[in-house]
Amino acid sequence: MIRIVVLLLLVAALSGCGMLRPYHSPRDLPVAPAAWQAVPASQQPPASTRNTLWQETFSDPALASLIEEAVGSNFDLRSAASRIAAARANATISGADQAPQIAASLNANRAKRSTIVGGTVISGISNYFQSGMEIRWEADLWGRLSNQSRAATLELAASEADYRAVRLSLAANISRSWFDSIEAQQQVELSRQTVANYRKALGSIQESYRSGLSSALDTGLARSNLAGAESQLAAQQINLDGQLRMLQTLVGRYPSRQLAVADDLPEFRQPIPAGLPSELLARRPDLIAVENRLLAADERASQAAKNRLPRIQLTASGGTSSDELNSLLEGDRLIWSIMSGITAPLFQGGRLKANQELARANAAQAMNQYAQTALNAFREVETALAAAPLLDSQQQALQRAEEEARESEQLATEQYRAGLVDITTWLEAQRQLFNARSTLLQVRNQQLQNRIDLHLALGGDFGIVSTNNYMAK
Repeated sequence: MIRIVVLLLLVAALSGCGMLRPYHSPRDLPVAPAAWQAVPASQQPPASTRNTLWQETFSDPALASLIEEAVGSNFDLRSAASRIAAARANATISGADQAPQIAASLNANRAKRSTIVGGTVISGISNYFQSGMEIRWEADLWGRLSNQSRAATLELAASEADYRAVRLSLAANISRSWFDSIEAQQQVELSRQTVANYRKALGSIQESYRSGLSSALDTGLARSNLAGAESQLAAQQINLDGQLRMLQTLVGRYPSRQLAVADDLPEFRQPIPAGLPSELLARRPDLIAVENRLLAADERASQAAKNRLPRIQLTASGGTSSDELNSLLEGDRLIWSIMSGITAPLFQGGRLKANQELARANAAQAMNQYAQTALNAFREVETALAAAPLLDSQQQALQRAEEEARESEQLATEQYRAGLVDITTWLEAQRQLFNARSTLLQVRNQQLQNRIDLHLALGGDFGIVSTNNYMAK
């Protein structure tokens, strides 16, 4: 029997050698670029090591206050915190198999037995009491239980990273909604001013019509222009209403629309520094989460392979037994036993092999998920970096367009009143001025949204952080 056990362990050890290596390695994963292609290498001096809250870029205390309020009120964030608690409990459960399992017992038995002796029935009542303790422990010979425990610990780390990802996304979404609400409020105000100007122009045209200086066509076109502006005002008011309710929902408040936002979109306090290192992506919570799930899947794959190997289990039990309860704790009533055993799976209908294939497939899926998440991260950073200077150029062009449109509108007003141009020229100048101002507000908001996208893509501010995950290698 000893020879059989030794031979069985030797075969298992030889077959298990290939199961101790991780299923994947960093070589299977995307490598971060040395420099971002959206920024010329000549513009990449050493990056700053300053580390601040990325919300400080917008220098808006009211926005920071809303984000802080949402951290304690948002239900998605609370759900993520609950998932951390569940993962922590699961990690404790998974690690418990490595420790000895101890159980105590106390049994009492009272029985009546009858026997027939010489035609006479003799009955007797007997008592039996027993106390004991049993200890079971499995020797983690191949590291199967360690794989199980490490996998659960890595899944806990992934849940913690998920929480940080939800929190970062929440802050970004509140910032987006905040700026969308400010823009919507400004668009409403711009539409109101436009309606007032068009109404004033209509009054002037009607007065000219009554004086015989303008035609009925001019009056009709002016009325049409005013109606269009009023329609635009109603649409902007609907948009503002929806933005404010969305913002309140993100913060965790009832969407009553009763929320005051800033009067104007903020300016950037910090420009995008040149030479942003790609290592910044290593702190992205979603990358950290998928990396930990990849490592956990590797541990699960190794565990599934080792489930096909023999297991050694030690069991020790001890206690006392007596016919009398008051003598149960006497030393001469002590009983004990020690035993060990080895079990090896031989045939389970292909279950173990299928479980191993399932674990490998899950590990391959986790690796592909990590690779795709990394590529998406690269794309998000490159897109935000490339868009920043283009949006700056667009804003500058729109500012020039707004200035030209304002001067043209003033000139068209004067020339129409002097009878030098027809009403269509004047109305077109008014529409161009409105469109230029409205588009300029949109672009200013897009600049802020793009900066939020960049911070979200980088996983925080522009400061360098140290990390040991795959993206930094």
